[in-house]
Amino acid sequence: MTQEVQGIPCPCCQQVVGIPSMDMVIEHCGISELQARILGAVWRGKGRTVATQRIFDAMYADDPDGGPSHVEMYKVFKEALFRLRQNLDGSGVGIINVGYRRGYRLVIEGTK
Repeated sequence: MTQEVQGIPCPCCQQVVGIPSMDMVIEHCGISELQARILGAVWRGKGRTVATQRIFDAMYADDPDGGPSHVEMYKVFKEALFRLRQNLDGSGVGIINVGYRRGYRLVIEGTK
């Protein structure tokens, strides 16, 4: 169930921002560190498709072993993505699946 889009207010003037910064989204939506890494990887794609492997790389950038097995990474990713989408609901910012095994992309309401 999707909420009506409220937008994200500017921290200074409280006016709704048309295109917020990633930091504004993270602060306003209460996004965890893992969710922020996922959002950051997709945000850097600037609306283009980002391969799931690039998101995994961002999730485990600090892990010298590169993270757990792909099966475990995928489970952690899917749960974090689910929660991230819930946190983003109503903000005007979203992450959508591009297609089976193709990746994900950022969508900001009001932009193409």
